[in-house]
Amino acid sequence: MNPHFTEHNNQILLSITDTLVKTLNLIGQRAVSEPFSEKKLLKHAILDLCKQIYANIYGLNILLSDFHDERNNLKRIPIALITRGAIADCLTGVYLITFRNGSESLKNEIDVMSRDYAKFLRFFEEEKVKYLQEFEEIEANEEIKKWEISFKKSQPHLFVNPDDSQWILKSPKKLRETSEIKLPKELDGPITEDKKSERIKQNDKTGDYGLLYVGFRYFSQYQHYSFSNREMIEELREEFFGILLMSIASIATTTSLFSSILGGSGTKEGIKNNYELINNLFNNLE
Repeated sequence: MNPHFTEHNNQILLSITDTLVKTLNLIGQRAVSEPFSEKKLLKHAILDLCKQIYANIYGLNILLSDFHDERNNLKRIPIALITRGAIADCLTGVYLITFRNGSESLKNEIDVMSRDYAKFLRFFEEEKVKYLQEFEEIEANEEIKKWEISFKKSQPHLFVNPDDSQWILKSPKKLRETSEIKLPKELDGPITEDKKSERIKQNDKTGDYGLLYVGFRYFSQYQHYSFSNREMIEELREEFFGILLMSIASIATTTSLFSSILGGSGTKEGIKNNYELINNLFNNLE
């Protein structure tokens, strides 16, 4: 099947994303029907990711209206970036699921992700204080130190010595010291989309999730500017539509996996029926 960029196929894609939005909503309702605890760290993470995927697919669903009309060609840019965001969350979720058999390993990978966020927050706080100094008298070092102390109290496990006056985060290697599942050397260090994809590939027996990374790399070109990618962004409508369809199918497959992880009670049959409807819609593409 090589579906073309037509009004008929665009309307089917719109129906698919609309059904996927409803399915993600059902998954969320199902997931929160039972209380969470620290022992259910993976469920916490997957539910958070499902919320983000829901928001992105909801936005995508709005943008797909009349997308087949060539006058709406520039819609490809936000569609690409929104889809890329949803795929990134799918990659993160599947990556974390590969650690589900080791509670410490899972916690450590989440801590490595938190470490990167802590680095960003420290940078942002510094820039914010610099900006505020233009409008009011602020002792920059004092404000930053005050913020650092507060953050260290909330996330002490991320630091070499949370009681020390210096801001020294543990390295990814140090954070993984207690992991039951050791990462190969090439996957050590900060977590990137490349590294997520490599680990998913090593653990994906069915091959269901390999196309996520292809879509992620393709849609990333809509963010990274170069003269060379002009044709792809401005001309290749059929190719774009094909990659978009492939990516939505991969996102649907991934969220089905997430649903099985989240468990809970209630609307399991509704979720199953929605995924069957999505598959039927794909079969009706021309």
